[in-house]
Amino acid sequence: MDHPFSPDDLVVLRLDGPPEGDFDCGRTEQTAFFRERAYHDHMSRLSETYRYYVRGLLAGFATVCKDALQLGRRERDRSITYQKVSAVKLAQLGVALRFQGMGLGRLIVADIINRARRDTAFPGRYVTVDARPDVAGWYELQGFVRNELDQQTRQRQAIEHGRDPASIAVSMRYDLGPR
Repeated sequence: MDHPFSPDDLVVLRLDGPPEGDFDCGRTEQTAFFRERAYHDHMSRLSETYRYYVRGLLAGFATVCKDALQLGRRERDRSITYQKVSAVKLAQLGVALRFQGMGLGRLIVADIINRARRDTAFPGRYVTVDARPDVAGWYELQGFVRNELDQQTRQRQAIEHGRDPASIAVSMRYDLGPR
């Protein structure tokens, strides 16, 4: 694709059958998930996947599921009295290679945040994501913050299991705020 697109060029559809097989986002894990697991997980009621099309071409996908987030006292505002808070998790995100660098990832994240805000059937306060360390800064630019308590637990467990704590996913959240 030669030129960036406008949000009006974007069409979003729920995954309603096995996905198109030619999708490739350049990340083996995300591409394999979309091709091999997304529909199965949807049918098993584990997650929901949305496909994003630009001018009729499959440009990206996002998979969401329910989540619970444990927050430390410093991480909670005064209105939150629970240790664990409900959330919507952005479990997978993939942008096709030909659409990378055009802002589609930001549009997909904004769409998921807006869907979470509108979902009155599920009272989630946050959108969470487990970001690869190399893209955590990108999520911060989208308004996400790091979950201190959760990340400390993950790092401790990584060390206990002989893994490098710097290589584990970064637990992050986006606050949807009160209704």
